[in-house]
Amino acid sequence: MLKPLQFGNVTIDFPVVLAPMAGYTDAAFRSICKEQGAGACYTEVTSAEGIRRDSKKTFQLLSVSEMDHPIAGHIFGKSVEAMVEAAQYVEQLGFFDWIDLNCGCPVKKVVKRGAGAALMKEPDEIGNIVRAVKKAVSLPVTVKTRIGFSPAFADHLTIAKIVEDAGADMIAVHGRLACNFHKGDADWEKLGEIKQALKIPVIGNGGVFAPEDATEMVRVSGVDGVMIGRGAVGNPWLFDQIKTPASTPPTLGKRRDVIEAHLRRLVELNEVSTSKRRGKNKFIPEEAACLTFRPHLAQYLKGLRGRRELMQHLNEMRDVQTVMDAVDKVLEKNNDG
Repeated sequence: MLKPLQFGNVTIDFPVVLAPMAGYTDAAFRSICKEQGAGACYTEVTSAEGIRRDSKKTFQLLSVSEMDHPIAGHIFGKSVEAMVEAAQYVEQLGFFDWIDLNCGCPVKKVVKRGAGAALMKEPDEIGNIVRAVKKAVSLPVTVKTRIGFSPAFADHLTIAKIVEDAGADMIAVHGRLACNFHKGDADWEKLGEIKQALKIPVIGNGGVFAPEDATEMVRVSGVDGVMIGRGAVGNPWLFDQIKTPASTPPTLGKRRDVIEAHLRRLVELNEVSTSKRRGKNKFIPEEAACLTFRPHLAQYLKGLRGRRELMQHLNEMRDVQTVMDAVDKVLEKNNDG
């Protein structure tokens, strides 16, 4: 369905990739998705200003494992200076294969700062940021954006051409307006118009929750790759199902193994970050991991009998054993022998 995707010195052999999602795409979840076939990953949405302020919490978002590669350091910010400094820092870490600039996040606290999707109101500023970052680093530079901010602002082709003309090596586009967040169908035809207008590779994002969605996006738009965000939460097997159409849905046993592996990796990740953080921590690493895991677990168990009862007590579960005991009760109710 898709050929290997190349930009700069990066090659993504299977260009179905995990999207950057704040609060979700940490190193633990990325490793799970890579094991299940994701061709590449992005870090969580990382603040350029946080990097400039030497924020320990921000640096935690840039934690990378060997399994992550190829991986993009994904940063957001308003000013050219902040984005350049952050990009240089990301490059100097030596962990990342390319740098991705967020010009599409619709979250209000990001937009209020004039960053993320707000940049689409000033597309020339996107061009200024891309040019400056390209000049400041040697890693490939890409952009993650949307088809527009709202109907009142510049259209998808204007923004995409500015990104390309500024020197970006690749662009990933979510097929919804920022003002619509995740509501309504993604406009894959507009993704196709962008693909036709640009020479650089285009990755399509939005509306992929099943293997047939990925196939249809590529058919309609002709994009060079597919990016999956919410569709992978609780369903990391989606990558393998797209890669290997003959693959079958996970058994309850496999689902359990992945749930436990994900949770234990979160504990390990929190143990590392706690050891590096100064001062007193509100939660011990295992508690913090269990709390972080809640939205993932809700999706892992979606559609199963007994899920509702588990969800009612999820906030009380503060250790791995308690969580897994509750998971086993749900799985037992769905085990038909």
